[in-house]
Amino acid sequence: MKKYLLTAGALLLWSGTAFAGGADTVTMPANTYKAIMDRLDTLQKRVDMLEEGGKTAPSPAPAAAVTREEFDKLNGDINNIYDTLDVVETKTLKDRINWGAELRTRVDNYKLSDLSAADMGIRQTSTGLVAVLPGDDDENDDNNWTNRFRLNMDAKINPTLSFHGRMTVYKNWGDSDYTTTALYNDMNRAHRPETSGVKLDRAYVDWVPDFVIPIALTVGRHPSTEGPPLEIKENRQRQSTYPALLFDAENDGIVATLGLERYTGLKNSGWRFAYGKGYHSDDDNNSSFSFLDDNYAGDTNMYATFLESEIPGLDNSLVVLSYARMTDLPGSFIGADQPETLGDMDLYGIHLQANKFLKSNFDLFVSWAGNKTDANGEVQVFPNVLMPDGVTTQNIPMGLLSADGNEDNSGSCIFAGLAYTIPFTPLNHPKIGFEYNHGSKYWMSMTMASTEMFNKLATRGDAYELYYIQPVNENLFFRAGYTLIEYEYTGSGSHLGQPQETDAELENYYLLMDVRF
Repeated sequence: MKKYLLTAGALLLWSGTAFAGGADTVTMPANTYKAIMDRLDTLQKRVDMLEEGGKTAPSPAPAAAVTREEFDKLNGDINNIYDTLDVVETKTLKDRINWGAELRTRVDNYKLSDLSAADMGIRQTSTGLVAVLPGDDDENDDNNWTNRFRLNMDAKINPTLSFHGRMTVYKNWGDSDYTTTALYNDMNRAHRPETSGVKLDRAYVDWVPDFVIPIALTVGRHPSTEGPPLEIKENRQRQSTYPALLFDAENDGIVATLGLERYTGLKNSGWRFAYGKGYHSDDDNNSSFSFLDDNYAGDTNMYATFLESEIPGLDNSLVVLSYARMTDLPGSFIGADQPETLGDMDLYGIHLQANKFLKSNFDLFVSWAGNKTDANGEVQVFPNVLMPDGVTTQNIPMGLLSADGNEDNSGSCIFAGLAYTIPFTPLNHPKIGFEYNHGSKYWMSMTMASTEMFNKLATRGDAYELYYIQPVNENLFFRAGYTLIEYEYTGSGSHLGQPQETDAELENYYLLMDVRF
């Protein structure tokens, strides 16, 4: 606003009608801009009366009129000053918020036999939901390309409050399809390739109040994806609160962390209590009351606790004991005549990890998790079910990990791996790694936000992965890998229906380039 007033003042001076008056002082913390501000102060004195809004003031001596050349120079000085101040303001904003970006380009070459048995058990079609039982379909693609762009941000708001955020665009190359599948939801939207739209991946604040006991509160869309030990294969620092085998999903919630190091003497020890919303059903078709429940499905809530520490006597290590309860797992997304919920499920696990094990070049981990359902007797009835012989059968019921919704079933999974950093400086210390996981018949956890093309950790069967990481510099690396998944039961990653035996198999070769700056 002052820029325009100063310009108006310069025009009045040029016509010989401006007056000089009192001074406004503008200060800047950077000494490098002192000369600029001195010049601005001088100019401001010449238009101060204009800023008084016409208030009565003693009449000063009239200022001398300026020539056209003097006016042009004055106006040019004003523009230069404000251009510089725009740069300063932008720099101040950048100093307040730290920005970073990531770009990952990946190509997969996969072959999947008996596809219908290996998928999540439900497929969205133009005519409605179709539940799929074991079949003999095969599918392959020798150049499935994806791009994933992430914009990272963080800010130290004050000594006790900080902000962290991440926006993501993740899509297949040239993908022009409109996604309506039930496999995409608020818990994995930013971690599965979809449209070119921007998704909110993370946005949370950490508040560490000055209390007698060490406590921290994390509120918002919190860091609940890509947890330990995935950072080893991702070639980065730890990214999440939760071990990936137990919970790898985008989640809105609140986490309270109690620091225990001063009480236990164990390094990096803490006790976390978490509440999150896994699914919320509202009426998007009601323009006036869109916040109302649409009665299609119940709200899914998560209550969890995590106890973690460094393993005593072992540097760069981690142990996490976990328990979570998911309440009101949804049964229906397609109509109010279906049950709102099929029941609850408990998750529990232990994760052990040691980076640079005993000061070697090995990173090791082992993780175990279990699940137990608490079905409520309700079933989801699917209108169309495609049988192995190609015939569609009507109205097949599916309960919570059961056919009738009355059984309570338990599952488990083991996940282990290692990585070795090759001490060869000319190649920038590349890394080779191997991972294995096995899930039982009723294995189910919240890992729907896996960044892999296929949700490996949800496998009911055996999964193997071998990979090689080639760093180029601190901002760029390549990873090449091979994944083999041998499915033993259908419905991996789904809580619906009774798992069926299958001989499905997946082979996938991939190459990715990752740039971070």
